[in-house]
Amino acid sequence: MPRINDLQDRFRREICNEIFAVNKDIRFVGIVNREGEVIEGGFRKGIEPLLDQNEEQDMYLQSLSNISFFQSFSEKFGPVDYLLIKQKKISMITIPYRANILCISVSSQSDIDRIRDETIKIVSL
Repeated sequence: MPRINDLQDRFRREICNEIFAVNKDIRFVGIVNREGEVIEGGFRKGIEPLLDQNEEQDMYLQSLSNISFFQSFSEKFGPVDYLLIKQKKISMITIPYRANILCISVSSQSDIDRIRDETIKIVSL
């Protein structure tokens, strides 16, 4: 009989794979814990990260901080659905996911609205 952690790991892996399947322009899908560690997911095969490991960790910690900051206004504005950052080379979507966050980076030329909407459907199931 599979252990609960094994089932959770498999479920998280399946979610990341489903999100990668939404669009070939998705560079990275990762579930990030409260310590800023990627606990599932990673870069699409063949994609080179633009940041080194320390910069990536800093970015995830900042994403966590941004989500927490805006969640502090949930009583007045409603819950945070997602945060979107668009830059010249990439766009980053951050979605609260259970006790963690889901981070997705995509090419800025891609259809970010469709990717966001499809991703929210996947994680809402």
